[in-house]
Amino acid sequence: MTDQHIEDWNGEVGERWLKYLVPFESMISPINASLMKAAAFKPGEQVVEVGSGGGKNVIEIAKAVAPSGRVLGVDVAEILIAHSKKRAAEAGVDNVELKCADAQTASLDAPRDRAFSSFGVMFFEDPDKAFANIRSWVKPGGDFTFSCWGPPDHNPWIGMVGAIAGKYVDMPERDPDGPGPFRMADPEATKALLERAGWKDVECSLWRGEQLLGGEGATPESAADFVMNALAIGEPLDEAGPSVKDKARGEIVEALKPYYKDGSVRLDAAAWIVTAKA
Repeated sequence: MTDQHIEDWNGEVGERWLKYLVPFESMISPINASLMKAAAFKPGEQVVEVGSGGGKNVIEIAKAVAPSGRVLGVDVAEILIAHSKKRAAEAGVDNVELKCADAQTASLDAPRDRAFSSFGVMFFEDPDKAFANIRSWVKPGGDFTFSCWGPPDHNPWIGMVGAIAGKYVDMPERDPDGPGPFRMADPEATKALLERAGWKDVECSLWRGEQLLGGEGATPESAADFVMNALAIGEPLDEAGPSVKDKARGEIVEALKPYYKDGSVRLDAAAWIVTAKA
């Protein structure tokens, strides 16, 4: 990550992520369940998670590899590391270590059996350097299992919300090669990146299903608030002022109403579940 990204995650971005942690985790939970199934952790394994966030996966992995296995969670946000430590203690798991560090440059005391990441690999300043460094964290014969977002047209809610916001403010142009949620949407480019970094037997499997925008139980109103307050897409609207933001919010609420079914806002989504061997 750039110094600015790290500074952001240790400030406003990290605080915002933590504030909306429950809907964030709920929103990606169907994808995360498939990712954990693909990883299929076993007792005794030594695991490192890249971008451990609020600690949900660290705890789940710790339970899967217990009693003799251990998991190390690495994240650039000290606020999230602190939260994860508290969460792990409350869950009663003692085979967890958490480290505030940048996966692009950090070294580990010893290589692990496996690496894992849930949407934590799309924002590196230098992805070649980052994936090569993560490769150094894993023993020969080990593996890396991670998720990243699929193509934007398979995640239509982002385009829908962005188009509405774009009526009111100038939205930043997406750089497909720069840090961002869709940086690894092209599976062939992802495979080439991993192979350059020393990984082999790369496989990308497309997950498609429903995503609960704003988390389980969100209404169109609360889902719109989540999008506009928790995600970066709301930042230009914040700068435009409350009246502009309120108008955009009202239009987003109306756009989400047809997708409100069975107590949640349900939209199509897609993500890649990627596996690679060290």
